[in-house]
Amino acid sequence: MHLCLRNLGSRHNRFHLSWLDAESYAWFKETVNSMEIHGDNQDKKLCLQLVPPAEVPKLLRAEVYISGPPRKVPRFIRLFKVQNKLLHNDRWVLRHQQQTKKGQLMVWGIDQESAAALAAIDYRPHYGLGRVAFRVSHGQYLVGDD
Repeated sequence: MHLCLRNLGSRHNRFHLSWLDAESYAWFKETVNSMEIHGDNQDKKLCLQLVPPAEVPKLLRAEVYISGPPRKVPRFIRLFKVQNKLLHNDRWVLRHQQQTKKGQLMVWGIDQESAAALAAIDYRPHYGLGRVAFRVSHGQYLVGDD
């Protein structure tokens, strides 16, 4: 089978493909949708899914201000992930970051499931020895996420 790709690339942590013909698209969709990925935990499997652009989940705008000395984003993610298992920050996209001497502001694009998990804990997830407050713009999708 010869695949006829028009364009491919990564944007906002998502891989984008476009096809020249319906036959290539149909074959690739069937192949991708039947794939399973096993990570470190063999009991947990991930499934890939090929969807048209209109079905790609939109990201919501979420702001968080963290007081104290600014931390690098990978360190923030590591500390945050360990304490907040129901939030899927591996799906998040950092849109803006601003640092001051007293803290830092981060603006994230987050998935709907993470937004619901934040709402369930009054938008105050654990971070370090305390909690931080998120402000989520429900129903307001990030510009450039389509």
